[in-house]
Amino acid sequence: MSLRGGCVSFGALAVAGALTICAAQDGPPRERPPRPSTRPIDEQAAPLKIAFISYANPQQVAKDSDAIAKYLEPYVGLRVKAFVTSDYGSSVEAMRTAQADLAFVDPLAFMMAHEQIGAKPLLLEVYAGGKPSYYSCIWVRKDAGIKDVAELKGRTIAFADQVDMSGHLLPRSIFVDRGLLPPDKLEGGFFKQVYFAGGDEQAIRAVVNGFVDAAGISQFAWLLLRPEEREQVTVLARSIDSPSHLVMARKGLPDEICGRIQAALRALDRDEPQDRALLGKLYGVEGYVEAKMGDFAEVAKIAARYGFVKKPEAFAAGKAP
Repeated sequence: MSLRGGCVSFGALAVAGALTICAAQDGPPRERPPRPSTRPIDEQAAPLKIAFISYANPQQVAKDSDAIAKYLEPYVGLRVKAFVTSDYGSSVEAMRTAQADLAFVDPLAFMMAHEQIGAKPLLLEVYAGGKPSYYSCIWVRKDAGIKDVAELKGRTIAFADQVDMSGHLLPRSIFVDRGLLPPDKLEGGFFKQVYFAGGDEQAIRAVVNGFVDAAGISQFAWLLLRPEEREQVTVLARSIDSPSHLVMARKGLPDEICGRIQAALRALDRDEPQDRALLGKLYGVEGYVEAKMGDFAEVAKIAARYGFVKKPEAFAAGKAP
């Protein structure tokens, strides 16, 4: 996924600020648990390894992740080793090969990791407005005269990447739900041509520049444009909500450690200067809430249409991880 549901600094954390600038609707106030008690660090134990994702500036992400590691150490009683990967697939592979205990991923990567290696969800990111969710949009030029998605028949569209929830599967589901595309194939005869642009910015710029008629990407993609360019695009339709990006844990990570990680990150309060600085290093999110398997029930059905998820029923509400 190219536009991460998080910051638009147009630099190291190219997505997280987007969620701070343009929010979903206000959600209910979050209950923050107290921070867990601190404990001495066991220098003889293996460190807790956390995989972070780099979007534009790996050096800055590495520096930021080190600060998060130091924050967590006294709460888990272990040394915490943070490292940076280039994409979600690398994070999942690191967890598969016991190189990562925790990872920051998107919903699709988590669902695939759950089925493949038993990963479990710990925390959902909360975006500005208080909601741990986002959605995707079909973007077109305002001057194109297109008023409905059905009018895109025989036209061109750009998605971000084929294996991408917000940049492909969610926006594609808009056409499937309208009966314009088949529910079980990645390609169909509705569009003249489908392009995978390599990222949200590339896709929405293809619309701005007239290379394609539409783009199916994140609700926050327009923030990657210059202010004068934003005035040239509009939303034609939006998808269902997806759970936000999340922190997942490897199978077998002790419940006590998982609980302490959850409590320590959920306790971060954006109204407190020190906590706000830490949240800024965590892709600019507003905070965290506990994640449950049922949060992924609807997007699992969408991913299952194309074979990315084999057993969507495992993500049904109330199903234990």
